[in-house]
Amino acid sequence: MKKILVLTDLSDNSVNAYRYAVEMACHQGADVLLVFSSNGAPMSMTDHYQYSQRLHSFAKRYACPTRQRAQPQHLECLLSHDRWAEALPLLVQVHQPDLVIAGSEMLEVVQGEQQAWSLQYFEHCPVLWVPEKAEYKPIQHLVYATDFTDQDPAVVSQLKTLADLFRASVSLVHFYPKSDRNHLAEIKRQGEELRGLLKSSGATYLLMEEEDLIEGLQEVLEKQPVDLFVMATKDTHLAQQYTQPTYRKTQSCQTAIPLLNLYQQKLKSCAGSCSFCHHEHESTAQAVPVA
Repeated sequence: MKKILVLTDLSDNSVNAYRYAVEMACHQGADVLLVFSSNGAPMSMTDHYQYSQRLHSFAKRYACPTRQRAQPQHLECLLSHDRWAEALPLLVQVHQPDLVIAGSEMLEVVQGEQQAWSLQYFEHCPVLWVPEKAEYKPIQHLVYATDFTDQDPAVVSQLKTLADLFRASVSLVHFYPKSDRNHLAEIKRQGEELRGLLKSSGATYLLMEEEDLIEGLQEVLEKQPVDLFVMATKDTHLAQQYTQPTYRKTQSCQTAIPLLNLYQQKLKSCAGSCSFCHHEHESTAQAVPVA
């Protein structure tokens, strides 16, 4: 990993995400690009200067002790006046980071009033959402929540690269509704195939009957230690559910475990039971004219 792009709105949640990012950069020997955007608000020369001062002060004040001692990577501060949804694709295109990191509360700021924000510009650059209570530690165990029957070889390769980079083991989890009980044999077969592709990462797989993805992740956390949850989706709908804790019983995972969002153009509903995706698939099918 050579370059990490970190988003900030200078809030407390952004402080934690920035600290997490710098710790990771120190361990990976990566550069850090810290970005602030006025999110569409015009900036005069005076505004630009003041925000630049605040951003540099933020970067220096909240640098982790590791960085203050060793400083193995370059840190650069960037300003933008564009809306986040417009600025981010351009930033990714120009700077080509290996990873984007943001505080979990930034997702609502980034996508604005949109119901979900497309990840198509982040095909080669995953987005890591860091909750308010997450503390960085060397990543040893990834949990990949996915539909075994809807895989993209490019995403599998990307996951393997990440596991090798962190020298982490991988647990593959497929959540299924009761209606899929009759298809378990086929799901298991494809789970074995996926595990085989990630064999070098010590991959194991697990099937869980659970229609609520977030509750399913909490159940996984109760059974084993997790350093990072991973999902591959085409937009931020499920990430938004994860970053907005609504159930007290799932807050231990939603407020402490970061979520890495990879991009995949899904053929089926996310996790086999995402009502948002299911509605989208139905709408797309109805819109296709019959030959």
